[in-house]
Amino acid sequence: MSSEQTIGQDSTQNGNKPDWAAWLDTHGPGLMLYARSQTRSEEDAEDVLQTALVELVQVVESGKFRGTPEQWRAYALRCIRHDAQDLGTRYTNRRHLENRMAEQSNNIVEERPWLTHPDDAKQNSAAVERALLQLREDYMEIVILHIWHELTFREIAHITNAPLQTVATRYRAAMRDFRKLLENEHFND
Repeated sequence: MSSEQTIGQDSTQNGNKPDWAAWLDTHGPGLMLYARSQTRSEEDAEDVLQTALVELVQVVESGKFRGTPEQWRAYALRCIRHDAQDLGTRYTNRRHLENRMAEQSNNIVEERPWLTHPDDAKQNSAAVERALLQLREDYMEIVILHIWHELTFREIAHITNAPLQTVATRYRAAMRDFRKLLENEHFND
């Protein structure tokens, strides 16, 4: 039995508490990656992720939301996106300043890399990270959700409130741009 199946048993129906630690071990790195992509700040990403996880635990344990851990993950992703948008609205001036600073320097790399999951491209993570940071925000979001979270375009459309065809078109354009950026990275080394 895989760890997902073990975690996936709807233990709330049996009166048992879900194994949140195991669920978080499985989904935490991907959720953090998505939170980082939505906020562009380690501290904000941690805050947004924590808020989403607290909300998820509350709705699951209250019995208001019953479903599989995969559905929990989609719920957490939606919470992250919503909370990040709210945070972005409150900190618009700060984001404008960060964008101006990023334009002045082509070599800004966060101290803590985004790609921290052991299966992510270990040797090329810095190049992949730089290429991701250069994508348009809507492209980057779709790439992360599709590749790292293995969500379908339909699921991404639901999370982002975008038409399915728009998601597919943006993904194709993002991959074209991503390939070009990675090729430039390779030739500039």
